Amino acid sequence: MSEDIPSINEVVKSGSVDRVPKIYPEGVRFSKKWRLFKTAWAGVVLIVISFFVIGYAAAMSPKYYWKPVDHWSKSWTIGPGEVWHNSWTVREPVENELFEINISVVGGSNDLRVYVDTPKGRVDYGKLISPIHLRLNLSRYGPGVYKIYYDNSFSVITSKRVSVVQTVYVLKEDTSDKDGVYFIAIFFLIIPGLILVAAGTRKVATLVVEDDIVEAKLVAWNKLELKVNGYKLDERLDHEVKFKAGQNENRVVNIKPVRVGWNARGWIFFVDGQEVGRLP
Repeated sequence: MSEDIPSINEVVKSGSVDRVPKIYPEGVRFSKKWRLFKTAWAGVVLIVISFFVIGYAAAMSPKYYWKPVDHWSKSWTIGPGEVWHNSWTVREPVENELFEINISVVGGSNDLRVYVDTPKGRVDYGKLISPIHLRLNLSRYGPGVYKIYYDNSFSVITSKRVSVVQTVYVLKEDTSDKDGVYFIAIFFLIIPGLILVAAGTRKVATLVVEDDIVEAKLVAWNKLELKVNGYKLDERLDHEVKFKAGQNENRVVNIKPVRVGWNARGWIFFVDGQEVGRLP
């Protein structure tokens, strides 16, 4: 019985007739595997660098800034002995909110008494001299009505010109620096790295005929690049080739293209007229 025909035990072990071990001619071996070439390794380096950049971005602390969300301003003359006020109604939530009052006073000693009635009691800043800059942390006093008093009752004769700018701020988180680093990692490292890995990864077939080794790699347009006994041929094949191999050059290697699908090309490897493998 021919040794080329597998035994029933080989068929059972493989689990399928399609996976029956390939029987090669004597002295011939054929194998295929994926290999990463220079372009792919450059992509791997970019991807590794991207992990460090992403780690750096993850460790970055966000910046915080006060964003104005409401604003009011007014100028008026406050007479001697007068007290003037205005009010704000602050609703939920008030966490990380700040109320800022900027006051300019012209007249007399350019001074004015300022106090604020909050939902938790009065905050009295006393008599202040222009320019006046006050900040009230709303998260400390909670939501409700805030009345701001401008008191010139201590002045007996002098009127004063008062200009007020009141602003409510909310504390915001700024992650633009972190997002920028993530953007660089993804669009300038990971994506180019994946493209390079895809472009530089090729399936390589190795055909061993006695002492001769033929390596075949698919390149652009499904052409075939051959390396024979470590020497790379200059020509990239797009046509059938046939050459002698083996210790006494008495073996015939034939590599021919074959259509795979309607727009792709594969290659079949023959030794002494027997098919030993295909690529891809």
